[in-house]
Amino acid sequence: MQKNRTSAPLLRGVRQGIALFLTAVALWIVYLTADPAVALEKLKQLAQLDQLTAALVNLELPWDTQPSTPLWQQVILGQSSLLAGAAQATPAPVATQAPQPTATPQPEAEEQEETPEEPPAQTTTAPDGIIPSTLKATDSPVYATYDTVSIRNYTDYTLDVKALLEAAPKLTPAQEGPDILIYHSHATEAYTMDGTDMYEESDSYRTLNTEQNMVRVGTEMTKILEAAGLEVIHDTTLYDYPDYNDAYNRSSQAVKETLDKYPSIRLVIDVHRDALVANDGTIYKTVAGTVENCAQVMMVMGTDSPGQTHPNWRVNLSLSASIQKALADKWSTLARPIALRTSRFNQHYSTGCLLVEIGSHGNTLQEAITAGRLFARTIADLFQKQ
Repeated sequence: MQKNRTSAPLLRGVRQGIALFLTAVALWIVYLTADPAVALEKLKQLAQLDQLTAALVNLELPWDTQPSTPLWQQVILGQSSLLAGAAQATPAPVATQAPQPTATPQPEAEEQEETPEEPPAQTTTAPDGIIPSTLKATDSPVYATYDTVSIRNYTDYTLDVKALLEAAPKLTPAQEGPDILIYHSHATEAYTMDGTDMYEESDSYRTLNTEQNMVRVGTEMTKILEAAGLEVIHDTTLYDYPDYNDAYNRSSQAVKETLDKYPSIRLVIDVHRDALVANDGTIYKTVAGTVENCAQVMMVMGTDSPGQTHPNWRVNLSLSASIQKALADKWSTLARPIALRTSRFNQHYSTGCLLVEIGSHGNTLQEAITAGRLFARTIADLFQKQ
């Protein structure tokens, strides 16, 4: 600060000298001009120069208030309007934060209700120790056999299988109305639990769950028959619950009423499953052998012994023989030998009645379903061939 004060008089003298120099220049211009009017005009033009006016004013200002640009640069800049404009004092840019884009407010995400995950389906495995067996006719005299048809005879009647096949009635679709009735005298019969096929037992190997008992098998058979264009009545009543012993009496009445209502019905099938247990408690299951994961089927036919009214039992037996042959022609061991019994099994109401056992309690539901579908497919083929 002290240095600036002591040099101020000297600097002021310098500025005054420059002013005198400029004045001398002006006089010199007047001297060079012959015409005083022209000289006066030149002086006016000099007075109007912004650069000259600014320079003279700056010379009278204190030193520390003058622009920081060196004097020689001020002179050069004064000769160029472009450079002068670029060198005009500009306030130093103030560092400012670049404007940030305003965030568009997003709607609050709706709280979505979490769907509770379904617990994994329970599964089980069929117990070990169940013996698979493909049951066939033997040379025993209790079997009557012709061609691929065998009948296990539990009666005193003599059988001619060839004659039965020749006399077999034809299955013809009805012109109008249902063709087939499927029902279950023992609807609660069930199979060995396996995989996801599990159920609550109402009794040993029995359940009220119609997805796991004989009703399910009947449903699968119905689908096959209907797909072939046949009209089916599937009676899903649990005739064996709660009283198992009186099941046939209850189902018998239902069959009679249905046939009276729908005389167009050509075939009546009572769908059951068998039970195969040895004296030592060993459980057996039937296997088709020629078809993977498939049980065997067995038709059970009634007679009029001892003294029951069943005049057309041979017609029904002939029909079952023709069905057995058709099964054997496709799958040689799918069908067990026909069982001819002394009971009627509600077959006395029509010439197209039969009982079929789909597998046994040692089989799984899936094995039974496979067998039931193949049986139904064969029935459908017999209807279509007529």
